[in-house]
Amino acid sequence: MRVRNLLLEIGCEELPAHFVTSGIEFLKEKLPQEFESNFLPPSSVEVFGTPRRLIAVAYDVPEVQPDREELLVGPSLKAAFDAEGRPTRAAEGFARSKGVSVEELITVENPPGKRGTYVAVKKVVKGRSAVEVLRELLPKLILSIPFKKSMRWGTKKIRFGRPIRWIAAVYGGEPVEFEIDGIVSSNISYGHRFLSPEPFVVEEPAEHLEKLEERFVVADQEKRRAQILDGAVSLARRVGGHLLKDEELLEEVTNLVEFPYPILGSFEEEFLKLPKEVPVVVMKDHQKFFAVTDEAGNLKNYFVGVANIKPVDDSTVRRGYEKVLRARLKDALFFFNEDRKKRLEERVPKLEGIIFHEKLGTMLQKTKRLEGLAPWVAEVTGLGSEGESRRAAHLCKADLLTEMVNEFPELQGTMGKYYALLDGEPESVAVAIEEHYLPRFSGDSVAKTAAGVALSVAEKIDNLTGFIGVGLKPTGSADPFALRRNALGLIQTLIENELFLDILEAAREAARLYGEQGIELVREAPEETAEFVKERLKNFLKEKGFRPDTLEAVLAVTHDPYDAFLRAKAVEKLRENPEFEATLITMRRVVNIIPEGFEATDFTPQGEFEENLFNAFKELQSKLNKLISERNYTEALLQVSSLKPAVDAFFDNVMVMDRDPQVRNRRLSLLKTIADQLLKLIDFSKLAI
Repeated sequence: MRVRNLLLEIGCEELPAHFVTSGIEFLKEKLPQEFESNFLPPSSVEVFGTPRRLIAVAYDVPEVQPDREELLVGPSLKAAFDAEGRPTRAAEGFARSKGVSVEELITVENPPGKRGTYVAVKKVVKGRSAVEVLRELLPKLILSIPFKKSMRWGTKKIRFGRPIRWIAAVYGGEPVEFEIDGIVSSNISYGHRFLSPEPFVVEEPAEHLEKLEERFVVADQEKRRAQILDGAVSLARRVGGHLLKDEELLEEVTNLVEFPYPILGSFEEEFLKLPKEVPVVVMKDHQKFFAVTDEAGNLKNYFVGVANIKPVDDSTVRRGYEKVLRARLKDALFFFNEDRKKRLEERVPKLEGIIFHEKLGTMLQKTKRLEGLAPWVAEVTGLGSEGESRRAAHLCKADLLTEMVNEFPELQGTMGKYYALLDGEPESVAVAIEEHYLPRFSGDSVAKTAAGVALSVAEKIDNLTGFIGVGLKPTGSADPFALRRNALGLIQTLIENELFLDILEAAREAARLYGEQGIELVREAPEETAEFVKERLKNFLKEKGFRPDTLEAVLAVTHDPYDAFLRAKAVEKLRENPEFEATLITMRRVVNIIPEGFEATDFTPQGEFEENLFNAFKELQSKLNKLISERNYTEALLQVSSLKPAVDAFFDNVMVMDRDPQVRNRRLSLLKTIADQLLKLIDFSKLAI
């Protein structure tokens, strides 16, 4: 079968950097799927992106779909034929719609997506040409690219991340023609907006990236990234410094330019008097500049900006960069000096004027709740430092009232730390103020100090319980209060710090503190909060490689993330033991035979097999309780296997569901007592064999 290469380029107004990333990821995943489902599988796919274009290249796309036999499923057999075997209107209508007679209908068992017997038709479908398929497929693919926010323009009939200006679609050197809201695809592309805006003809997809580079467009994002990083590192070395590593900024800048040109700039040393994070945030978040440090990691008064054009004179662009940065840093220095005129302690009462949420009170009320919850967390987790965590909780939101945080919200917590230190607060308190927001994003570090961990956990428990308690749980992809991130941050903090905390108990304490302030949460708020966290924990541990049934078995018996992690590790470790499956089968027999809702009553075992099982259980029970209290779950699970011979003998020789209700109740009570003990470890009924 003959094959050809396809190139698709969507040219548009400048996309935000994260739109470029999401567009590339979508096309990498979706394009091969769409081609496969249309029987035109490419040998490989490459996707590239810049602010002005998304490019997909599919190699070795067949020229024609293969002829194929398709199964067209109709109504169920019962609906298609009556009791005498005569065809119904449903059968006749289905046959007519498919161009066949009723006699040509066949029956199929359990067709895809259905259960039971259905009538169907097998038809040979002749393959269509790739060009014909692509004319239909590509417009749908383009318009299905998801963006966080899309725009309408022109006739306002379609939406895209930014207005589309051209579409180049070339298959085997020939344009694939289609139209999207008046924009007709062609074999024409464009170079850099300023350096080479003239149109040029796209011929062979494999050569397209080279032609773009000749026109000052580096379409390969990995190549742009390397050029930016190499150039910035080289410029930093020129002034005896090192580029401050920032993958997030590098990713963003890579997708802000088509023709990267790093430029070194500087600023006055007086701005180094500011806390290091201030100039870094000003440079990164407001100017997209890379910071430069010395060998010890101290900030130097240099930066690297990345232009989207190679200027005739670097100094002109450099002076522009420096002028803008200088103005921002002057503002920051002014805010810093103004903020120092008032202690954090003095700002706390004014938190009454900031609404945390209309249903959850003010930021001062939140502060008061944290003053109660953080020491409670410190105590129950064994962290200690109750006094430090209470003091940190008292001050942790005060920097929201500073000029610096008002201007640079990214610095909340960080400025609180510095102002606390300047106010003479203990370092542990100051660090906890900064740490209580951690982790701020995926991959960020978690709180590590005792007071910081206690306050970080309290912050997240308060947020989760409060918002869930007033009915603001996330729905679908919408999560306006970042509750999923709060839950994940809570899980990471507890597991990485190896801390045990029952989330249900913590949520109950949080709900109690809300209640003391007269803020009403739904009665089920603690339980809903614990379940919400457990769902996030399940996903978190799945990504770590744990089996779904292991997690179901573990999360059925604990609300503690770190405890669940240890139990899951123990189960997964013992799965490697060939004897574990046999033990599992036996323990499942114990659990599964007990009727739903059955409660054990007092009993005295009778007969050899009941007595042997009861004695074996009593001998095991004390060992299990000790091992579980020590959280030695691996050994506890190993000990369970010692019960197997007695359980097997019991089931082989005793009729549990005896006709005599007293006998049946006695035997079920024995098994229920054993099952309740096993449930202190894991729910064996949920483990797959």
